[in-house]
Amino acid sequence: MPDKPYCEIRMIRTVSGHLRPYLLVEGVPVILVNLWAEDLLRTSRLNTAENYLRDVAIAYEWALSRGAPLERKLERLAVLSTTELTSLAERLCSTKRGAAASQATCTRRLEAIKSFVEFSFEHYAELNRLSLLEQIQAEKNKNKNLRSLQKKIIRIAQQSEPPLPATPLDSSEQALILDILSPGNTKNPFKNPHTQVRNYCLVLVILETLARRGEAVLIELDDVELGPSPTVRIKRPNDTNRERRNDGASLKTRGRVVPITASLAAALDGYISNHRTKLLKPKRPCTALFVSSRDGRRLSTRTINTILRVVTAGLDLTNSLTRLHPHGLRSTGANIARRKLEDSGAPSVNVKDALAYLGGWSPNSQSVQKYSRQAISDRLGEILRKSESRKSGKQSDE
Repeated sequence: MPDKPYCEIRMIRTVSGHLRPYLLVEGVPVILVNLWAEDLLRTSRLNTAENYLRDVAIAYEWALSRGAPLERKLERLAVLSTTELTSLAERLCSTKRGAAASQATCTRRLEAIKSFVEFSFEHYAELNRLSLLEQIQAEKNKNKNLRSLQKKIIRIAQQSEPPLPATPLDSSEQALILDILSPGNTKNPFKNPHTQVRNYCLVLVILETLARRGEAVLIELDDVELGPSPTVRIKRPNDTNRERRNDGASLKTRGRVVPITASLAAALDGYISNHRTKLLKPKRPCTALFVSSRDGRRLSTRTINTILRVVTAGLDLTNSLTRLHPHGLRSTGANIARRKLEDSGAPSVNVKDALAYLGGWSPNSQSVQKYSRQAISDRLGEILRKSESRKSGKQSDE
């Protein structure tokens, strides 16, 4: 066995034609965890099952690094030692590079492990045909394991620094970033003029359409309509898209056709007509709107993060709480859209419905309020100040 056991999540098409994730250890599917993942898919979405499977894969590698498969530890239906639980908790609360994982990541991994352990205990209790007394003892052991693991993970997670929030950009920050990214600006950190135009259009598209980074990279040329009423179509990925991508692009989008401004349409027209083709490679066709300057293929979601990280490095944001991130751009766009809709006099119910559609959220999703909370706060402040002003005016008249 190698020093670092290799676990892999692979998307495999089933006999029924559907994609589903499988955990492979050194190229061989593992029965127990894949049975659990199949059961999980009955009530969970594909991306949830895949993420949970990746979390449990960490526990598999941890167990193999200690000389025994995870199933061997679980099939005994026994209490794990304090040393084992502490070691597992520390591994679940770490990144691949050994840094502290975020509190949200630790919490998700705990939920994944709890689900898997619950399934495993039921599986082995039934397989071993336990007596009633043995079942009661196994249940006690399982609960003791999970309680102890939860306490340890919570304690470790609380010691982690909370991540800097992806807050929306204020108007001055928006202007600064768009100015830096403007093609031809001497401060633009990207020197290739075709890359400059691509990046500028990419950020504008995310701001106007509220596209997730995975949605942005999956936009095709024929999804862009630049006629009198310009639009960008954002599609829900099909199985073929999902199977081919290695960077988790667009797992939870709701398909929609989003109207865009004439200025964005003009920028996209210039990019498509004069710059996009310069990024393509000979004899390597690509239908994506946003193309990589490195290999002429579809831009990856990781590259979007890299672009924003490079821009941030050139700005003096060391004393700012603002973090330039795709979610921050999406939130910025949601606040801009909410202000425009409210200023137009649209009824509040229509504002919520419009934002839910624009952001690709379900109609009852709390994300509408979450992503546009700054606009809600600003609007509330305006109402309160106007009310106070009217009250002061009446008192002066009296």
